[in-house]
Amino acid sequence: MSLPAIVAHRGYSTLYRENSPAAWIGAMEAGSDYIEVDVRITRDGKVVCSHDKDLKRLADRDDAIADVTSDELAGIEADGFAAAPPLAMLFDIVPADQPILFDVKDERPESLDILLAALALEPGRDLTLGLHASGSVRHMRDGGWSRLILGLVKTFDEEAFFEAGGDILRIWEWDAAPGRIASHVERGRPVWITAGEGATERRVGDFEAAELIRMAREGATGFLVNDPVTARQVLAEA
Repeated sequence: MSLPAIVAHRGYSTLYRENSPAAWIGAMEAGSDYIEVDVRITRDGKVVCSHDKDLKRLADRDDAIADVTSDELAGIEADGFAAAPPLAMLFDIVPADQPILFDVKDERPESLDILLAALALEPGRDLTLGLHASGSVRHMRDGGWSRLILGLVKTFDEEAFFEAGGDILRIWEWDAAPGRIASHVERGRPVWITAGEGATERRVGDFEAAELIRMAREGATGFLVNDPVTARQVLAEA
């Protein structure tokens, strides 16, 4: 049996600033199966890599990503890197054979269309979209997206996600009670887990070895983690 996919959450974010070139390079050097990258749209319709809707946490600025232009963002740094690197920088750094998972933070129809057009310029890349609503899945499928879609959906929307054309279901660790993962796996649905957060009282992406092993044994085929090296070691030794 192959090991579950190791998805470097916001890059190798245990060691490097999230969504930064260093985090992407670190994730590749760690042998991550996927690099997870958060994406948003600027005021002038450019795709940039940022988890938060504003720059308060990373750069101590109140600027909202959607309210500034890409040129303005280019001059704002955090920890020595662009606070919200452009998508073009990601593709310049990460080779085409490295799979990438995008957590799409702005799912307005007009923003999804901008992202779809930008990714259409990279037909040879292994790209997966992480979407939060079944309507967004349908919108992207109708727009011609034929690659994988991960469902970052709420529990009540899971059936609608697959009906709309979704491929892989993400379940939060805190919501992965015994039997929850298997209920989907038994129906032929791949399940990925985001470690931490919620009742775990850990940061999102942080994990405990025993829980990682338990969820893998129950059928989880992917884990979003901040430390891809240790996660792989835990699963390999188990």
